[in-house]
Amino acid sequence: MSAAGATDQQQQANNAGSATAASSTREAILQAARQRFLHYGYKKTTIDEIAQDAGIGKGTVYLHFAGKDEIMLTLVLGVKRNITEQMRAIAASLAAPEDRLRRMVLACIGSVYDACTASPHGTEMVDEILFQMRTRVEYQDHFARETETQHEVLAAVLAEGARTGRFDVLDPRRSARLMMTAFAAFFPPYRCPATPGSGPRSRAELEAGVNELFDLLLASLLRRHVNA
Repeated sequence: MSAAGATDQQQQANNAGSATAASSTREAILQAARQRFLHYGYKKTTIDEIAQDAGIGKGTVYLHFAGKDEIMLTLVLGVKRNITEQMRAIAASLAAPEDRLRRMVLACIGSVYDACTASPHGTEMVDEILFQMRTRVEYQDHFARETETQHEVLAAVLAEGARTGRFDVLDPRRSARLMMTAFAAFFPPYRCPATPGSGPRSRAELEAGVNELFDLLLASLLRRHVNA
């Protein structure tokens, strides 16, 4: 190998090592922030504390994130992407289309509920997330794209049900959007399922409400001649 080739190879190895180190540092920041947010709340957590828990300097945090709000929104987007992967796994299963749809909706709503009720500071974090989402256009775009991906996963199962004659669906994409819109009350700011005094307070009650609404929607999806 020529000297130039060896130099290029070494440079590639160095670049790969730097990328791995940067990724590890970023993950350490996110994990430290997540623990702090859960135990002490978003407002009481400082960048200094996150840096200390991550074992790095404060300046290093700012090399990866613009501030505490970006760290939090990155964590929330990670939760949303994890939900998308859960939905994809369910969609790829061999269960009946209606069973897959039900499980996807429950996974989506249940995961958000679990994330928001993981600590006494869940409500505070939801309020802060909603505020940041109203002011950070770039994150609105990220969340919108991920939501659209989730709609596509639902739409694929709806389309499969239509092809096999199980569902009476003309526009799977529109039906997927309408389905998730119908379940909007089960997401933050929790108009009914989690806020004390305004509806179900436990996960079991939440799932019961989701199943009841799903059964109502399913009745409109199923072809009328299925059992004829």
